[in-house]
Order: sequence, then C-alpha cells, then structure tokens
Amino acid sequence: MINNNFGHSDFEQHKLLIKIAQLYYAENKTQSEIAKIVNIHRSSISRMLKTIRELGIVSISINYDLLPDIALEEKIRNKFNLKQVIVVPVNLDMDNDSKNQIVCNVAANILLKNIQDNDVIGVSWGRSINYIVNSVKNDSVQLNNITVVPMIGGPSGKIETKFHVNNIAYKLSNKLKSRAILIDYPAIVDTDQLKIEIEKTQHMKELKSWWSKITIALFSIGCPAISKNSIWYGFYGELFQTITDKKIVGDILSRFYDKNGSELNTPFCNQIIGVTLDNLKKIPLKICASGDFEKLNSLIAALNANYIDILVVSDEMAEQLNNCSAR
Repeated sequence: MINNNFGHSDFEQHKLLIKIAQLYYAENKTQSEIAKIVNIHRSSISRMLKTIRELGIVSISINYDLLPDIALEEKIRNKFNLKQVIVVPVNLDMDNDSKNQIVCNVAANILLKNIQDNDVIGVSWGRSINYIVNSVKNDSVQLNNITVVPMIGGPSGKIETKFHVNNIAYKLSNKLKSRAILIDYPAIVDTDQLKIEIEKTQHMKELKSWWSKITIALFSIGCPAISKNSIWYGFYGELFQTITDKKIVGDILSRFYDKNGSELNTPFCNQIIGVTLDNLKKIPLKICASGDFEKLNSLIAALNANYIDILVVSDEMAEQLNNCSAR
C-alpha cells in the first residue's frame, strides 16, 4: 500500500507520483515548477520524489563505464572492504620511484582532507612517507590541537636523515602548525632484555600512551622483492640475513608478514620498538599509498589482513588488485 500522506487515494496518489516522476526526471522541471503544475506545496514535492525512489517508480544507476577509474576504485573498495580507494593514473614508461612520487603527491591531499581537530597522527619512516609529507600543503586549512607521533623507532643511522621517522614527524607537524612527539630509541634494539628495560622508562610509557590515542596512521609497506639498493635493504641490512622464513611477503612497522598478512615470528620480533600490527588494526583510519609495482604482493597481503582503510594506488597496481583474489 502507498502511504496516503498527500490527501489522495492510493490510486490517485500513484498516478500523481508517476506524473511528478515524468516532470522531474523526463522533462527536467524544477521542484518549484512541478509544485505549480500539480498545485502542491514545494516542500511536499521533495518528499514525494523520495517516495518515488523508494517505491521503485524510478531507479537510479551510475554508469561507471564513463569514468573507468571510479569504477575500478569501487570494485577494489568493495573487494577489500576499504573506506576509500583513489586510483592515480601514471605513465607506464616511468620508473617505479617516479610513479610512487605521483601517487604520494595525491596521498598528501587525501591525508589533509581527513585530518580533523584533535587528531593524533602516527607516522612511519621511509621514502614514500617522506614524499607524502613533502607534498602536504596546508595554506588554507586551519587545524587545532594536532599531534604527530612516530609509530616506530629510528633507523640508527642506517639511512639518510630525511627518511628518519623523527624528521618526518617534525616536518609534518610544522606543515600542520602542530606539535610533534619524537622517539629516542631505534626501531630494533640489540636484545630482548634491552627492550624490557626500555619499556620501563618514562619516555617509553609516554610514547605508548600517545600510540593508544592515534586516530590516523600514515605508513608504507616494505617488501623484500624490491631492489637490493633500496633504503629498505639499507635499513635492515644484516638483520634481514637472519630471517630464514621463506614465507615473508612484506613488512609494516618492521613486523614481517606472510601472504595472508599474518605476522611471522622473526629473531628480532621481541626487540622492536613500535606499534604492533594488532594495535595498528585498532586505529580508526589507516592510510597507505603505493605506486611501486614491485610491492604488489606485499600490498595484497596487507589488504587481506585489513591493515588499510584508505588506499592510494597507481592505476597499474589497481588493475592487478582488481584481478587478484581477496581472502
């Protein structure tokens, strides 16, 4: 039965709804014009248009084929249960680093759009995060009480300063006109016992308190399949040689995982100073960007494990994500 809210019988109301649908959708009349034609108050027309859609008199569909990137974004978003996917067109003739820079430039805008007052932003280290932070432009947005905090310790002098998590946190905080909480420890300490002692320090207790307050996580994915000359290998160096598990697909925050995104037990997993993967999952908004095709399998595993909420990715990688199987 059609609800008789407009002073007509069901049959008359049905006819009236069809007429309004024709005027609005077929003849492009405005709601004010329709109100005059059918002699009904304009506020009622708006409610009747809603009823028209609810009853299926008119069905609205979006032709995503006209905008293939949007269609692709929706497919990937639904496949991996993400909050948002942004597909970035790149020139296939570019090298991986150039593609990654383009993707990271877009990711900077996405990050900025999602920051709200009182957010605590957790960051990781590396080339991609540095690209994103360098691309952040906050000339017009006014944000209050933002805090930027490292989610992992530093690389102990193994990589260039510009890729260090403290440098990234400080630079982002300056761009957001906010404050940064820096970390005094390396990402991986020498022994399990040293980590236990560090856990007792006031600085570590304060860091853990900030980690529990993180509302946005910005991180990149590491991958053993990438070039041996990468900063990833420069960071892990001899440590990676101690890992004999052939199941490793990638890492996030120095936590290595398999093809399903499940964390693997490494010789130094109890020596890591950083947010755990379980705690990463609990962060309300997790943003990751990648334009490096070599990281495809690492990215798929991370998506299957639900480590990511917003993904910014090259169209080259997006096509492969669309064709792969989700867990």
